[in-house]
Amino acid sequence: MKILIVFNHPAPYKVDLFNDLNKEVEVHAIFERKSCRNRNTCFYGGKKHEFTSRFLKRGAFGEENSNTKELANFLKKHHAEYDAIIMNGYSTITEMRAIRFLNKNKIKWILFVNGGVIKKDNLIKGKIKRYLISSADKYFSPSEKTNEYLAHYGAKKENIYNYPNSTTRSAELLPRPLNGEEKISLRKQYDLPLEGKLFISPSQFIERKNNLKLIEIFANRKENLMLVGEGKEKEKYLAYIKEHNLTNVKIHDFVDKQTLLKLFSCSDCFITLSKEDIYGHTTNEAMSQGLPVIASNRVISSFKLIKNGVNGFIVPIEDEKAINAAIDQVTPEMGIESLRISKENTIEKMISSIVQALKEVAKQ
Repeated sequence: MKILIVFNHPAPYKVDLFNDLNKEVEVHAIFERKSCRNRNTCFYGGKKHEFTSRFLKRGAFGEENSNTKELANFLKKHHAEYDAIIMNGYSTITEMRAIRFLNKNKIKWILFVNGGVIKKDNLIKGKIKRYLISSADKYFSPSEKTNEYLAHYGAKKENIYNYPNSTTRSAELLPRPLNGEEKISLRKQYDLPLEGKLFISPSQFIERKNNLKLIEIFANRKENLMLVGEGKEKEKYLAYIKEHNLTNVKIHDFVDKQTLLKLFSCSDCFITLSKEDIYGHTTNEAMSQGLPVIASNRVISSFKLIKNGVNGFIVPIEDEKAINAAIDQVTPEMGIESLRISKENTIEKMISSIVQALKEVAKQ
């Protein structure tokens, strides 16, 4: 089976997915741009493409957008060469042009989504999203919440195939949460606090991630908080930490995935109060290292991966009392359940599910 996948940029988790998927089916990928402007160059990590890939030559603008007829023209010439055409997005102008071409010429295509959040769209934007989403022939979705999103914009439930969304391989999962001594040993290597609980929150330092609210909460607590990443709000975080003389809140520079897994493993809990995550891969990554998770009710992956009171808590983003209660109630034993859930949400499970769905689609 030969498939074509269109994606915005070569994010490392997508490259991992395409590399592994290429072992089962022949993968050809088209990327609209080489990188997003809001991403650290280290984010991409120079991962080797073990699948056939090409980049559009022009059209990239803004942080993530793209506007060129090049993709539509490629599809016009080559669409018949593929057993399946997968659009892993519909929001750039380039993607919209391509979808319009596919629809106009009655060429079947699959919409692969990482997640989705239902919003109060204005009339025009709502109509455009409904046209783009509802016109796909089939859908690959990572969760029930995302199914609701697709259905809201016109997708038929019988055309939705679910897959476990993941950025971690089974070999990366810890066999058990690290014990106290093992955590202390790792913390020494990374110059992290040796005493007290350590809560970790890796993300982009942007307003949507709501990190300043997280800092404000820990300003009134004794536990340690470590933010990992970078972004335009970093100076605001540092200024708040300095102004309030906080010794329990630290900023750690952006790190690669393998280092991040180490930082997760020697922490005590992952916490995010993000205002909006269409999925939230860090939840899965933290759980793979035996961590309990506290996530806001705006992080879509939390509804699939978190069992309230069992391996963490889903908290209302506005409810500071509930957030503090979750921090108080989290226990090391919850990390054991996180690992159990992680075993069902690996890249291998993801590949198997996608391949099975592709085979079923091909029979229709």
